[in-house]
Amino acid sequence: MLAQNDSGTQKHLSQPDKPNPDGDETWNQDKVKEELKTRKVNPYSTISSVSVSVDFGIGKVTTVSISGDAGSKNFSANEFINYFNLRAPANIQIVGPLFNVEKR
Repeated sequence: MLAQNDSGTQKHLSQPDKPNPDGDETWNQDKVKEELKTRKVNPYSTISSVSVSVDFGIGKVTTVSISGDAGSKNFSANEFINYFNLRAPANIQIVGPLFNVEKR
């Protein structure tokens, strides 16, 4: 949500467990929440549900919907993949057009 609101912050949103490829400071969860608040965006503290909409005719996810204590938000599949892969820890990545999101 932060990179959507201010694309200039994307350089600070790299994987927290690896060196930042841009050489910039990687912001932790608290810093990201603080930056969201300064931009008048409510950060999520709790996610209650995540769902995907799929077009099985073309075999791809079209939309990812998230609900939680900051309300509901929809992301295009491409947006979600880009931001997820930017921040995901270790070597976890979404690589294909068809995926699911599960709560652990």
